[in-house]
Amino acid sequence: MEADANADRACLEASGGAGDADICVHIHLARTTPPEAARRALASACRQSLAPARVLVTCEEDVAPPCVRHALIEIVPGTFASRLHGLHAALARAHALGAHLLVPLEDTARLPRQALRGYAAYRIACVPGTHGALLYADEDTPGQFGLGTRPWLKPQWDPRLLLAQDYLTGACALPVAALLHAFESTPPREGETLFERLLAWTRAKAPSVRHIPRIGARRSPDAWRDGAEARRVAVARVLGETGEARTGEHGGVRVDWALPVPAPQVSIVIATRDKVDLLRTCLEGVLHATDYPHLDIVVADNDSREPETLDYLDSVARDPRVQVVRWPHPFNYSAINNHAARFARGEFLCLLNNDIEVIAPDWLAHMVREGVQDGVGAVGARLLYPDGTIQHAGVAIGIGNAAGHVHRGLPSGEPGYFAQAHVTRGASAVTAACLLVRKAHFDAVGGLDETHLAVAYNDVDLCLKLRAQGLANIYAPAATLIHHESKSRGLDFAPEHMARYLRELGVFQERWGTVGHIDPWHHPRLDAASEIYADSHGSSPR
Repeated sequence: MEADANADRACLEASGGAGDADICVHIHLARTTPPEAARRALASACRQSLAPARVLVTCEEDVAPPCVRHALIEIVPGTFASRLHGLHAALARAHALGAHLLVPLEDTARLPRQALRGYAAYRIACVPGTHGALLYADEDTPGQFGLGTRPWLKPQWDPRLLLAQDYLTGACALPVAALLHAFESTPPREGETLFERLLAWTRAKAPSVRHIPRIGARRSPDAWRDGAEARRVAVARVLGETGEARTGEHGGVRVDWALPVPAPQVSIVIATRDKVDLLRTCLEGVLHATDYPHLDIVVADNDSREPETLDYLDSVARDPRVQVVRWPHPFNYSAINNHAARFARGEFLCLLNNDIEVIAPDWLAHMVREGVQDGVGAVGARLLYPDGTIQHAGVAIGIGNAAGHVHRGLPSGEPGYFAQAHVTRGASAVTAACLLVRKAHFDAVGGLDETHLAVAYNDVDLCLKLRAQGLANIYAPAATLIHHESKSRGLDFAPEHMARYLRELGVFQERWGTVGHIDPWHHPRLDAASEIYADSHGSSPR
C-alpha cells in the first residue's frame, strides 16, 4: 500500500506539458471527500496512457484545493454548491479548451490507465453515431497491484433500464458542447444529481448514447446500488405524474406507469390439451386471483379427449369472459395461438401457457403498464420454477448459438448479475409462456410462424420481428408467476421430438444469424455458453 501511495504521489508531482487528448476529466471535491481518496482519483486521471487536456477540479465552499503539483491539474476558480454546479463550470472550461468530451470522475473512484484512450478511440475512429454522443463504459472494483476485480459488464443503451438502475454516471464521457448547452438552458437546481440531469436530458433530447465495452472506472464494490433513495427521488421528479417511482430490490427503482382509464381489454390466449389439473390451476388464477378489470379469455383446445377436461371446458365457457375455440389438428403451438388470436376481442393479447400459476393478483396490471407505453412491443414476466428459482428473466440471443434464458436457476431473492433479474429493462426477447403484446403489433408481423417454427423458438422469432419494426421488448419482473415448465407438452429434447427441434433450430439460426451473435443486453466478455452471466475472462458471476 505504501508503494502504491509513493507511486501516486510521484505521478501527481511529475512535470509535464499539456495533455494529448481533446478530453478533460472533472473531479469535484466536497466536504465529505476523503483526502486520500481524492489524491488517488487525481493520480489516476493524471497517469492515463492518453493524457487528458486538463484535469479540472472544483471545490465546495470551505474545501481547500488539493496540495498537489501537476501540469494537467487546473483548479477552476470559485466555490460550488454541489457536484453538478461544479460540472457546469468544468463543462464551460472544457469548451474553452476545445475539448469534445468531459469525463466526470467521482471523488472516490479511479480511472484505469487506458480509460481515456478507450473513449478517444471510439470517437476518433468515427464509429457511427459516436461523434457528439454520450459515451459510457464498464466498471470494476479496485484490486491489488492496480488490477480490477468483479467487473460490471454493461448492456448496450437501454433508456428503460436507466429508469431502474444508474449504469451511466459511474463511468461515462459527456459531449461537452451538447451538455453545456443543456446546462445554460437549465442551470442546476438544488438537490439535482448528475444521474437526474442525464436521465432528464436523454428522455427529452433522445441523444446518441453509446456503450464502450471496456473498463472505464474503478469504484467501491457497492457503488452500483448505493444511493437508491436519491435515485428514486430523481426518477420521480423526471417522470412527474406519468408514473410512480418506488423503491425496488437491490438498489433498483421500480416505475409503475399510470394505467389508461378505462384500462384496455386484454385477451388472454391459453392453448391446452387435456391436463385438466394444470388448466384448472391456470384458469382459476386468471379468473379469480387476478385483479385486472377488463379480461377476455380465449381457451384454444387442441383436441382434448379426457371426459374430465371436456366437462371442465364446458363449465368454464359459461363465464361470459371465456371463449373456448377448437383446434382439432396435430400440435402446432404457433398455429394454435394464431387461430385463437383471431377470436380475441381485446386491444392486447396475452399468450399464456396452461402450466402457469398465478401467485399475485397484480401481475397483468404490471405488464399492461409497460405495454401501453409508446414504442413497446412484447412484455414478458418473471417466471419461477415451483422451487422458487428463476425460469425466465428475459431471453438473450446468441447463448448456445441460439437463445437462452438469462439467470435461469438463480434463487429468486438473490441479486444475480448486478440485479439484472430484478429490474425492468429491455430484452431482445421474452418467452410466450407469459407474453403481452398489442394485437395490432402481433398481426402486423404475421403472428407466430406456424410454417417453420411450429413448436420451438416461435416466441423469440416473434419478438425479433417486433424489434425489426422498431419496437422495444420489455422484461417486467414486477409481474411474477410460477411456470411448471413444459409439463403440458413435454421437452423438445425427448427422442421423439429431436428431429423437429433440430430443424426449427436451423431455421431460427439462419433467419436471425444467432451463431456468434452478441446480444445487446449481454456483453462480448460474457460466456455465450452460459445463462448465468459468467465472465469468460475468469471472474466469477454475481
